[in-house]
Amino acid sequence: MSQAVRPFKPDEILYGASWYPEMWPESEWASDVAKMAELRFNLIRVFEFAWHRFEPQPGVYDFEWARRVLDLLHQHGLKAMIGTPTAAPPAWLTTAYPEVLGTKADGQRQGHGMRKHYNHHSQRYRQYAVGIAGKMAEELGSHPAVHSWQIDNEMSGFDYGDETRSAFHRYLEQRFGSIESMNQAWGLEFWSQAYQSFDQVPLCVAEIGSRDVPERHHPSLLLAIADFQNQGWVEFISGQRDAIRAHGPWMITTNKTGWIGGGMDWHRIYQQLDCVGFSVYADLSYYHYNVSRYDTMRAQKPDTPYLLMETAPNWSGGGPIWNIHHEPRGLEVMAWMNLLLGGCCTLFWQWRSHWAGQEMQHGTHVSQTGKWMPGKESWQRLGEAFVKHGPWLLQHPPRQADIGIMACVASSWVFSIDPIHPDNHYETRIRDDYHLPLVRNHLWRDIIGVDADLSRYRVLILPHLPILPAATRQRLEEWVAAGGRLLLGPMVGTRKDDMTTWTDQEFGGLEKLIGGVSSARFSPHWVEDSVEILFDDDHSTNPRIWCEGFEPTSAQVRATYHGGWGHGHAAVLDHRFGEGRVITVGAASDEATYLKLVRELCADCDLGPVADGGDRVLVIPRVDAEGHTVAYAVVNYGKQAEQITLPSGGTDLLTGAVLDAECEVPALSTHIILI
Repeated sequence: MSQAVRPFKPDEILYGASWYPEMWPESEWASDVAKMAELRFNLIRVFEFAWHRFEPQPGVYDFEWARRVLDLLHQHGLKAMIGTPTAAPPAWLTTAYPEVLGTKADGQRQGHGMRKHYNHHSQRYRQYAVGIAGKMAEELGSHPAVHSWQIDNEMSGFDYGDETRSAFHRYLEQRFGSIESMNQAWGLEFWSQAYQSFDQVPLCVAEIGSRDVPERHHPSLLLAIADFQNQGWVEFISGQRDAIRAHGPWMITTNKTGWIGGGMDWHRIYQQLDCVGFSVYADLSYYHYNVSRYDTMRAQKPDTPYLLMETAPNWSGGGPIWNIHHEPRGLEVMAWMNLLLGGCCTLFWQWRSHWAGQEMQHGTHVSQTGKWMPGKESWQRLGEAFVKHGPWLLQHPPRQADIGIMACVASSWVFSIDPIHPDNHYETRIRDDYHLPLVRNHLWRDIIGVDADLSRYRVLILPHLPILPAATRQRLEEWVAAGGRLLLGPMVGTRKDDMTTWTDQEFGGLEKLIGGVSSARFSPHWVEDSVEILFDDDHSTNPRIWCEGFEPTSAQVRATYHGGWGHGHAAVLDHRFGEGRVITVGAASDEATYLKLVRELCADCDLGPVADGGDRVLVIPRVDAEGHTVAYAVVNYGKQAEQITLPSGGTDLLTGAVLDAECEVPALSTHIILI
């Protein structure tokens, strides 16, 4: 973690919106800010696209208008999160130096007039980005309204231009030292792919392999490109962070849009920043998809609450209209879910409807004429509740989870390069097959990275992690030996860091934890229904995606394959290792089998669910400073009332009502039950 990262401890729940005063006459600013204060807002995102207003010509700056914006916010008791405007460079910059523009994979250079159209590897662009970030911090940082900083806006994408290609070749040379070493490490005699120099190596695009697409490039090359492109993002962000930090100790973050799938390694990026910030636009029918993000962000910085940087105040409209919250109650439930699962901030995009340009139809708080848009009563209720109950929420965070699901973006890259099966979309599999069953069954969990502190957890679940770093393997061994319970597999530890395979043993040393070795690998494709996994207690299921058979060395066989290529081979092993236990599964199956094994490991260390019933109800244990559970937050994000049974009844902090342990939770409602 960078030494420039600082702990962030908010002293109030942060609540507000994004505002673009540069789009409006100054005579209208006061009316906007007064309305913000009326909603009990306290944090406003500003300036993230205002580079041209700040620097209309090279080296010619105008910050006076921005100081007046900050003055006005301060007069009304509002703080500002300042965004660096590097997602939208001014035309004078892109015209004078067209090399700062991004280049698509087909070689087409992007043009001015969009957003995020720069090349994050461009040294000249980085110089200008650091320059404007540092100048803003110098000119505006001393203002009492300044609360925090956001770097850029929704960063994403890879670049394929000449400068980036040269940088990639330097990256490879620094990594391998010689072209011969790279050829050897990647096995490039295959298909005669060996290179004579680094400048021959293509900067190509990953394509999912199947009979329906052309032959793709070497998997190790594609993985290296993804790693290189993300290292470029780390450098781009770190430069701006350091330029801001030189002028003050403010909290610094950004607003991500992705999770553990796709090209961006957000886990690595947020190691460079003070807290995790994100944008979320899932609709009410899929609010449960957001829980996977919350559980990931809460775990990445366990002692720092995350920030909801963007969601719609009513509907979203980047193109088609998405009525994401469906109704006012849906909006309120979304905001409470975010806070109660570990957040400290809810910011909406955006405050006022644009009168020109992109996204004019997006939902807002006020129209382009300054009239209230639908939702005012909900925004006010949230604002009043956050002021009233904010101190309690900040003093009583979510309880540390006992169960950790390990996931990483490198696995997403592996399965996008070699998907094995048409349904093996990494993000979907982790969310739907491993995370949501725990959510629906009220097993309190985190989603953690491969670098997480394992000592926080009593049960770990490691599915679909073909690349498992050596340091993580060692820490897992020590953690299990000390008493940890591990559900391992399927498809874990089968690849080296560069996506090649082990040639001496299939799992590269995980065999010690497994208590067995690989005896067969086979596909159940097209025959899933005729291949069975039969357990020793007569439970049965069918395998999916890919199968690993085992020969036990010190483990016990719990289940065996019947039918197919692996008939008779062990499918599930159970291994006592030191003070702990490892159950290894050779294939993905169904939810009932997964939960059976998870519950078995939980029972082995006296863990149980935090509630029972209501699979569209979230139950979040909240604790005091000593870690004692003092309340259960309960959120019904469904449109029907649900029955729920809690460990204890109590008094609802929000309404004062007394609820029994077994109670009905109304549709789209939130409660904090003090016990």
